[in-house]
Amino acid sequence: MKSRYIVALAAVCSAWSLGANAAGRDTGWEFGGELIYQNSLDIDFEGGSSASLDGDIGLALTFLYRFNERLEVGFGLDWNTIDYDAVIQSADFPNLSATVKGDMETFTPRVYANYNFIDGPITPFVTGMLGYSFIDTNIPDGPAQGGCWWDPWFGEVCTVWQPTHSVDEFTYGLGVGVRWDASDTISVRFAYEKHWLDVSTADGAPDPDQFKIGVSMMY
Repeated sequence: MKSRYIVALAAVCSAWSLGANAAGRDTGWEFGGELIYQNSLDIDFEGGSSASLDGDIGLALTFLYRFNERLEVGFGLDWNTIDYDAVIQSADFPNLSATVKGDMETFTPRVYANYNFIDGPITPFVTGMLGYSFIDTNIPDGPAQGGCWWDPWFGEVCTVWQPTHSVDEFTYGLGVGVRWDASDTISVRFAYEKHWLDVSTADGAPDPDQFKIGVSMMY
């Protein structure tokens, strides 16, 4: 009976050892993508205006360099489109406001660093990021404009476009997650992050919650 337990224990240890060896994180590069869910958020602005952002899904491309099993530094490109309802308060007439609906597009280049707590194939980690968000609210900020040009194949082409209000804001964040090295070449991450946007006209920094699932190829 005892010999059976010893054999079983040896088999478990061997399987764990093989898994760890199969998913070693030596120095190298990773390239992958992330599915991002950003939670809903209410934002109050100076002057009485406000906006309610819906929860929505975005995408990211990630490039990462592993210095060792613990420390990783990467670069990401985040993109999402979020529906919102906003109340715009008049600056001249206190009792006058307008309600608008729309969607805003956000593009955020960012740099980030991960610290893994365990050398093995499954490890919790902490992360921190710095980035810059380019936000197009799709709210018109001028009359529609048009123009024409001569295309080499189609001849004269004329189009009309609508200028919209855009803002560029510094953003930063912290998070926690779990990394699983499924094989020598594939890594999976699950993470929760809290971000802050440095919006000068908001009452406090907007702080959206993000939940991420990422897959990357290890080289």
